[in-house]
Amino acid sequence: MHRLRSLSEAQPRHRARLGLQALEARDVPAAVLDLGFVGAEQTANGAILRQSDAFADSSQFQTFVRIQRNGVEQGYNTDARPVQFNELTAGGATHSLQLGSIPVVTINGVDYREFLLSVNQTVRKPFVSLDELRIYVSDSGNLSGYNAKTRQLAGLVPVYDMDGSGDVSVKLNDQLNGTTGPGDAVVLIPDSFFAGATATSYVYLYSKFGDQIHANGSFEEWGVRPPPPPPPPPPPIDTASLSGFVWLDVNNDGIKQDTEAGIAGVVIQLQMWNATTMTYEQIGSATTDATGFYHFDNLQAGVNYALAEETPVGPYVDGIDKIGTQGGTVDNDFFSNIVLTAGQAGLNNNFGELPSGGT
Repeated sequence: MHRLRSLSEAQPRHRARLGLQALEARDVPAAVLDLGFVGAEQTANGAILRQSDAFADSSQFQTFVRIQRNGVEQGYNTDARPVQFNELTAGGATHSLQLGSIPVVTINGVDYREFLLSVNQTVRKPFVSLDELRIYVSDSGNLSGYNAKTRQLAGLVPVYDMDGSGDVSVKLNDQLNGTTGPGDAVVLIPDSFFAGATATSYVYLYSKFGDQIHANGSFEEWGVRPPPPPPPPPPPIDTASLSGFVWLDVNNDGIKQDTEAGIAGVVIQLQMWNATTMTYEQIGSATTDATGFYHFDNLQAGVNYALAEETPVGPYVDGIDKIGTQGGTVDNDFFSNIVLTAGQAGLNNNFGELPSGGT
């Protein structure tokens, strides 16, 4: 007699082994920051991300890395060749970038480094996601070897990571600006992330597109604005000058002592030789101050000048005149043939007056 087996005996037991499975970072949906509408602005780990107008003048968008691949695409700027990922090098589109070439923008008292982003998608599918953005700083411009697991570039850790405060992706819309020119977004990284770097330090920007919303059109590119042109140099200013005193020469020795008073309100003419008329012509004047001092600034080197004293008002008699340190010809109340060198200061061109009635 055969014993009937129970169902549990008839069927072998297959027990599932329970365990934990590690998930990649992108297995957990990233928070999506929407820059897909006009005027959009978001923040990510201290950075400001803004939708921006396109540049009608393409020269205002200077590309430093360009990447292209349908689906998921990635890359970083460098002078190293061959490139590692989907970087395009034609026309020098991908190359090294120094910190001094990245403009500084100040917002609410905080300095940011400004990076420009332009995306190129099809009209039917204008959206694409920026899923990773990291920035590195080095003393070399030809680094290579990005490691996706460690998020390091040639062993360097990023000075900025868009995912540093949580996994995020940025939604971008190529059709907001149509075909008016490059530029769809601005990314402002706090300058404090670059502490310790100098203007000649090299900056690397790694980015990855298409994880959340696939790339489908032409290339994506990062750029910077060109540095503003330097201001025009100021017009050359010749600092040559002439100065002196009109004073009451009490002892009539032609030397101005500190105890002898100056005469205020006396007009001194500045004249310049005219080679055509063969005469001196007045080109300016100065009036002595309370100490009897006068001066003429910003005079040209190599020009033949003259100084002429107009007769003072008051109880004075003409005294001895003393030409200054630059030299020249002395006549009564008139110094001529004064030729200055660049930057020369002709001092103590003094006109003496006696008290009425003499000494």
